[in-house]
Amino acid sequence: MKHIFLIFFTLRYHFSSAFQIASIVSKRPSSILLSTKEKSNEEWKQILTPEQYYVLREEGTERPWTSPLNDVKEEGVFKCAGCGSPLFSSSTKYESGSGWPSFYDPIDADSVDLSVDYKLVVPRTEVTCKNCNGHLGHVFDDGPQPTGKRYCMNGVALQFVTSLEDSELAKEVVDRMEQSKASGGVSVKEPLGAALPGIALDAGVSALFILSFFNKNGSGGLDLFSSGFQISQVLELIPLGIGIFYGIAAAKKIANLL
Repeated sequence: MKHIFLIFFTLRYHFSSAFQIASIVSKRPSSILLSTKEKSNEEWKQILTPEQYYVLREEGTERPWTSPLNDVKEEGVFKCAGCGSPLFSSSTKYESGSGWPSFYDPIDADSVDLSVDYKLVVPRTEVTCKNCNGHLGHVFDDGPQPTGKRYCMNGVALQFVTSLEDSELAKEVVDRMEQSKASGGVSVKEPLGAALPGIALDAGVSALFILSFFNKNGSGGLDLFSSGFQISQVLELIPLGIGIFYGIAAAKKIANLL
């Protein structure tokens, strides 16, 4: 009888512990449950479809206008199709006209990583999932405010979950975005190698137009109005205006790196 009671209490203890652990895990944010284990190519091929593998692991690009995610209007979260990590909120999705799902901001700095991509010779900024390093697409500087960025993503690399399907995930994403906003906004720094060519181009164009203006109108630039002001002379200021515009653009890009 003594042995039976011993076995009973032992089993009760183990079941109780297991239940407590399961309860804790079930309440964890979905991002914590994600596995960060490095998988082999063969393992990824078993998990992903051929199209997903081509994009996520071989850094391919899907054809434009082929993703059903282009037409998504519901509230929800876009997750990595490889590991399930939350990447973008539907609140930052917009119609870019590019043919790929586009966003002006990731959820926060823990969502994606940026690196330099030289595959087309001209450097581009590649976007990868921070959790599994899967290739998602590229980010460009022609997006809407408040960021001016266009995260041009391959739809096949994403999985959309509506807020109704996973309300806990939706709340987690909202909390993360609010925390990010409170700390100054998303801070995913652009790689220096990707930013330098744009800075050099803007600075070079700025210098050419400003020098052109001063070479034509004197070192001080005031010779333009030495014989009085005329409306036609306003046209002479256009090169100076263009030079200042590109100079400001270069300065903004430098500021973003700091």
